[in-house]
Amino acid sequence: MPAHPVVKEPAVPGVFEGPAHPVVKAAPAVLGILGGMGPLASAAFLQTVYEVAVEQVAPAAEQQLPRCLLDSDPAMPDRTEAILSGRTEELTRLVSDRIEALVRLGATRVVMTCVTAHHLVDRLAPDLRDRLISVVDAVFAELDVAGEGRFLMLATTGTRKVRTFERSPHWAAVADRVVLPPPDAQDEIHYLLYRLKREPVSAALAQRFQRLADRFDCQGVVAGCTEMHLVTRWARTHGGGPVVLDPLLGIATGLRKLTDDEETD
Repeated sequence: MPAHPVVKEPAVPGVFEGPAHPVVKAAPAVLGILGGMGPLASAAFLQTVYEVAVEQVAPAAEQQLPRCLLDSDPAMPDRTEAILSGRTEELTRLVSDRIEALVRLGATRVVMTCVTAHHLVDRLAPDLRDRLISVVDAVFAELDVAGEGRFLMLATTGTRKVRTFERSPHWAAVADRVVLPPPDAQDEIHYLLYRLKREPVSAALAQRFQRLADRFDCQGVVAGCTEMHLVTRWARTHGGGPVVLDPLLGIATGLRKLTDDEETD
């Protein structure tokens, strides 16, 4: 009769030897950016993400910088016009499709660089909502860090119309420190925000925002529109202009911790 195969005693009693399981490292986090609303602001945000990341990891190699996917389509419908006209179905579908496409390409988290479009977040599928880093929540985080003081809300008329910030559960904690401008000032703010979409930031334009803050006795402004990130970047280079509580700068600054936490989950 054929001899039975010899079974080797395991090195540890009760455990048979076998091939070691490879250590599987978690896939690195990938930031998706749904931009184009407007395109200058989302491109500036991407640049800020890398500038801040370089400051945080220097002098390490560029291979340690985050992978980012930017979908910038300026043809997206105007968000304020869609809200004021009551025709948000197409915009909701496009936002949903674009976030889903970024996820298919590998995005683990997504920043939608338009505050006005955050009005549509509740209409997205839960799995897509879970991917979003909320710019609205980031505004409240900036207010929390800023501490005491009054700040003027600079947001589009669409955002003001649907009370995006006032509907947040975080609003009550900051309501006494955020000045909501009256209709005449809101018209001027909306006009200035749209100027940022089509012309470079200048000292004269930055001073318009400063004068608005002064008019309402505020020590700075809340970037309730992502176009204000352009003013933040201009001020960091040239100085001057108002103090801006900028959620995009806050997200870029905290991105490394956010993605590190995600990789260890």
